[in-house]
Amino acid sequence: MKRQEASENGRTGAVSIRSVAERAGVSIATVSRVLNTPDKVSQATAERVREAIEDLEYRPNLFAKGLLTKRSRVIGVSLPDIHGEFYSELMCALDDRACALGYHLLVSSNAHRVERGPGNGFALDLVDGMIVMLTERTGVDIEGISKLSHPAVVIGFDEPGLEVETIVVDNQTGARKAIEHLLSGNTPDRCYFVGAHRGNIDSDERLNAFCAALRERGHEPRSDQIARREFSFDWGWEWAEGMIDEGLLEDVAVFAANDEIAIGIANAARDRGVDIPGSLRVVGFDDSRLCSLLRPKLSSVRMPVREIGHAAIEAIIRRIEEPDSAPRHARLATTFVQRESSGLS
Repeated sequence: MKRQEASENGRTGAVSIRSVAERAGVSIATVSRVLNTPDKVSQATAERVREAIEDLEYRPNLFAKGLLTKRSRVIGVSLPDIHGEFYSELMCALDDRACALGYHLLVSSNAHRVERGPGNGFALDLVDGMIVMLTERTGVDIEGISKLSHPAVVIGFDEPGLEVETIVVDNQTGARKAIEHLLSGNTPDRCYFVGAHRGNIDSDERLNAFCAALRERGHEPRSDQIARREFSFDWGWEWAEGMIDEGLLEDVAVFAANDEIAIGIANAARDRGVDIPGSLRVVGFDDSRLCSLLRPKLSSVRMPVREIGHAAIEAIIRRIEEPDSAPRHARLATTFVQRESSGLS
């Protein structure tokens, strides 16, 4: 049971910072420094204060701290979606790192609506800084983010000369390895790309890698080798069924822009008697947990989701605490993971 203390009016309330100071034998100011700037307190004193905090189960009042420090220690996170395994894993990584560094998150997808923007999707007076993930070349634009009065970090988009801290994923390297693997067993004219709509940053970059690899083999991709609509299981299933009906899904290789599309393709093929990987070789992208549940197990390009979340939190806290420092631009690697669905040893 959480310990309580008597307040001046005789009622019980939450443990105060004064109680922690008395237990540790230090001043209230010293307790505050341990909570906010521990590097300014000796290790022995800090340890004594932390023991008192743990013993009393003290929980700092964020609003009271904000009045003193001019900070809420709350970070706004604007995501294009909050559903699905990718975003779930990303939010867990963001939250884990934020909590470890003494911050809290306020997450929303409202700022990604066309009629809104990062300045309207959040109560900005509640947050110290913002992390914004961009997946589309339209909608929330980089200019609107750069004009925010708050520190900001962008996930998913970068360009030369951009004066905003950015974190992007190297789609090209992992995608090229996956495509080269497919080309080791299929000719370029028998390879297909199935992705999301034009304008989606990740899908476009993965498609560019696909086309570049085929051109290096002396083959200009035909329009029928490229299919784009959305990141969904249903789209993958629909594309595969159409190909099977036309007798085209035999002795081919498919590079899907995400795992959901790839799994839709694989399941439709299996239901229609197409052998994987004998007649159809499939590779996805993201390397979600679903890859190991599919039979045969799905080859995929691994996205460093946890690293993205941790890097974003560390970047925004640096921007908050060192506002005059130059913005950095991180690029995280992707890795091809070969499993049964793409065959070949």
